[in-house]
Amino acid sequence: MEIKNFTESNFEFDEIARLYNLVSHDDTEHVDDIKDSWAIKDKDRQRDRLFLYDENTVLGYLGYAQGRDENCRNCYFNIFLDPQYNGNGYRQLLYERMLEEIQTFACNRLYADIYEHPNYDHFKKFLLKNKFYVGLKIRESSLNLENLDLNEYTPLLDKLDSKGIKFYDAKNEMQDFPDHYKKLEELSWEYGQDFPMPEGIAHTREPFDQYMKYQKLFEEKRYGIEIVAVAGDTYVGATDIHILPKTNPHKAWTRSLGVLREYRRRGIATALKIKAFEKLREKGVLQVRTDNEENNPMYKINVALGFTPEPYCYDYQREL
Repeated sequence: MEIKNFTESNFEFDEIARLYNLVSHDDTEHVDDIKDSWAIKDKDRQRDRLFLYDENTVLGYLGYAQGRDENCRNCYFNIFLDPQYNGNGYRQLLYERMLEEIQTFACNRLYADIYEHPNYDHFKKFLLKNKFYVGLKIRESSLNLENLDLNEYTPLLDKLDSKGIKFYDAKNEMQDFPDHYKKLEELSWEYGQDFPMPEGIAHTREPFDQYMKYQKLFEEKRYGIEIVAVAGDTYVGATDIHILPKTNPHKAWTRSLGVLREYRRRGIATALKIKAFEKLREKGVLQVRTDNEENNPMYKINVALGFTPEPYCYDYQREL
């Protein structure tokens, strides 16, 4: 057995996609999407992938990344092992090699996430064996767009329109709005600070140029829809929904949705979803996935819209 660091070769990217798709219970990755994400990574954070080889065969890999700013001593990782090699202690080999490498930034906390699904049972056993515990529990949900009656929400949309709340397609209708991306980033930072985080992780604001790298990739290659709610000149709420057209063209994932505090409890969050779903239907999207803590008000909105439960996502953590 030999563990090798990532050299960004085409073979390694192909292996990442292969191994991820062997484990994932819900989606599939295309190698081009993996390459695109790696190309815009934040170079100010230590990040690597470790591959476990048996001669020329890759059995699995571990990917890890250092946190940003206040989280710079945190490490986020995941392991994808070919299921036929489960139970042989190979995750432990990769994990121990990672522990050696992350000493360079004096890591003191580790985080990994898994789903409540049989595909992750062996990884769960590994985490418990290494004294990880659940720091956050997230309810995954899905909605069949074909079953949603959008007309039911026309009165809400009309009411908001009468009160001066307008909704726009961020990519196709707002490029000429003054300071568009600056306002969009500021909005996401404002409402994003209310998202729950696992113990030991602080909300941090990524540099604007890094934000724009992700935004450009989203708009050019993964754009499901981004809807922004505007009151006068103020961006008051937004949602961005992603599609991976090479592997899951009929399924979309909500990356984020939020409304400024002073504009909450007016139905804007629901309206953002409805406006987004209208556009997604036009693109032939059949299902939308999202996630929330069950005590989050957004979870109640999702239930009212007809979202149904999927396997939980558990964020595991431990202190070093």
